Amino acid sequence: MFGNSWLRLLRREVEALVRKKRGHNYLMGRKAKTELARINRELQRLKSQMAALEERKSKLIGGSGK
Repeated sequence: MFGNSWLRLLRREVEALVRKKRGHNYLMGRKAKTELARINRELQRLKSQMAALEERKSKLIGGSGK
């Protein structure tokens, strides 16, 4: 398994505490929200990369790219 074993243990303990205090649904909701934010950041990065590639493509097709 990858990662620091102490950090994995700490994460399990913190998640157990959150489940006990706030409930399982709260923890799952927070995980989903975090994952959605990560996906949105990745989509934004890919959109900007795609725009740069489209611009480069148009320059190359137009013959002005060097």
